Amino acid sequence: MPANPAKKYRGSTRRLIISFDVGTTFSGVSYCFLEPGEEPKIFSVTRFPGQENVAGAPKVPSILYYDKEGNMRAAGAEVNSAENIERADEEEWIKIEWFKLRMRPKSMPTKLRSSTLPPLPPGKNLLQVFGDYMSYLMKCTSAFIRDTHPNIPAQSFEQLRSKAEFIIAHPNGWEGAQQARLRKAAILGGLVPDTAAGKSRVSFVSEGEASLHYCIGEGLVGDEKKGFLIADLGGGTLDFSAYEVTGVSPLRVQEMAAAKCELEGSSFVTLRAKGFLQKKLEKSKYGTGEHINLIATRFDETAKRTFRSSEELCLIQFGSVADADPNAGIRRGSLRLTGTEVKDLFEPSISATINAVRAQKAEAKKPITALYLVGGFSASPYLISTLKQRLQADGLQVSIPDSQTAKAVADGAISYYLDGHVSSRVARVTYGAPAGVPYNAFDPEHLRRTDFHRHLPSGRVVVNGGFEVVLQRGTTVDEEKEFRRPFFDETTSWETLNNLTLDVIAYSGPGKPPKWIDETDPNLFKKVFKVQADTSTLQHVLQYQRAPDGTMYWRYDFALVIKFGSPELKAQLVWNENGVERRLDIF
Repeated sequence: MPANPAKKYRGSTRRLIISFDVGTTFSGVSYCFLEPGEEPKIFSVTRFPGQENVAGAPKVPSILYYDKEGNMRAAGAEVNSAENIERADEEEWIKIEWFKLRMRPKSMPTKLRSSTLPPLPPGKNLLQVFGDYMSYLMKCTSAFIRDTHPNIPAQSFEQLRSKAEFIIAHPNGWEGAQQARLRKAAILGGLVPDTAAGKSRVSFVSEGEASLHYCIGEGLVGDEKKGFLIADLGGGTLDFSAYEVTGVSPLRVQEMAAAKCELEGSSFVTLRAKGFLQKKLEKSKYGTGEHINLIATRFDETAKRTFRSSEELCLIQFGSVADADPNAGIRRGSLRLTGTEVKDLFEPSISATINAVRAQKAEAKKPITALYLVGGFSASPYLISTLKQRLQADGLQVSIPDSQTAKAVADGAISYYLDGHVSSRVARVTYGAPAGVPYNAFDPEHLRRTDFHRHLPSGRVVVNGGFEVVLQRGTTVDEEKEFRRPFFDETTSWETLNNLTLDVIAYSGPGKPPKWIDETDPNLFKKVFKVQADTSTLQHVLQYQRAPDGTMYWRYDFALVIKFGSPELKAQLVWNENGVERRLDIF
């Protein structure tokens, strides 16, 4: 039984909540009906087309087939059916996989190049592919619900579906820009309409925080106050979150360090295996692209999942007994790899995990004694044994939930929606906005930046290109706290008062951000979103002001407010009209 049973739903109408965990290699869906006066129960979708012979499988491959015209022809497990493989070969369909990796922020360090990923289908961009896959997941979910909940009439389900709320989980390293793109993909996939009300039905949770709520539900997080780490080890990313229990009735936890994300999931073990095989078999007749892809696929499906020790011999069965090349280590249709060769393929992912764990442990303000592993990669026996061995000296007890951790994120996202145990979070980047710095004639930097000088109607001079910090990296933020910075502008034209714009940007580099945006690697600054507000009503409350040279102008003051009390960054523009504060929410 979960350590913290769900409370009874206090609403007056039935609602449907659906969570999507779109993974790099596999995806999952969970859902929950909120029934008035009843305790919510979380369900997982465990039947997908093409997987009918696999009982209780909560995951489906994140792959699609498109034809040459850019039409989706198959998705999920059906991509691997013999019929579709044959048709794909005959009609030259394009297989799309690992598309999630294309969404990663540019600031996320990785050795991966977009050119190494399968190309997108003709006439399709990344958001359209995401939308197509989300649409496929929704169709699977609707069919599963109809089959397993016959007590819900079709008309009632369609009404629930039309108002359903969606929680989309994403890696810890994704932020506002990626959330905005996922929301657009949800619209393209037909999950919600492109309206303000539709957009509000899509919310987000980090994979680390979703995994936390799954572990709470599984009873791993006890009632004693302690520090612990959650590591969600998936196909594309490794996500790390550090927490401490701050209250037990109700259970409350808070982040102790900025969440981390490493692009070193299990897919990268397969990528390294493919590169290794190309070199190992370059002089063999089995070194063709077709054979390399086949052997890499067999490695991914078998050896990678069962490998246990560098002392054991690894056999990758890919052909018949007639396939042999002793010089390349191929006998009776099997490629033989030493345990050391396989170990080296795992090593970068294991090192990234250990380094991230130790970094969070060092950053946390209180001792951390436990590490909980979830995600598909955590099922690797070699990964588990190696982490336990190497982290023993760090005083960490490594644990894995008894149930299927592959559905941790999808189930945990629903739990997050229902309970929300996290009371505060740590900002992992610095948020702010471009700003003009008041000109100082005695500052050499200001004198050097003559091209950035801007003369305001009032006669004042500002130096553009500055960075105004609103929320500093590493700051602990509770649910209600706001971070505000004032801004102003001046104009001589009424038309400019109709639309106020401001870019919210994030600095992801180490330490404090530079004073000037162009003083560092431009990739360390990225736009989170553009704030646009209709401020035409300001025309009725502002008064003319006169500059020393007689120029008449208007000055308007406003503030940028950032809220970080949930996994989705919220921003508002705030200004006063006749003494009344007005706020505009920004998605």
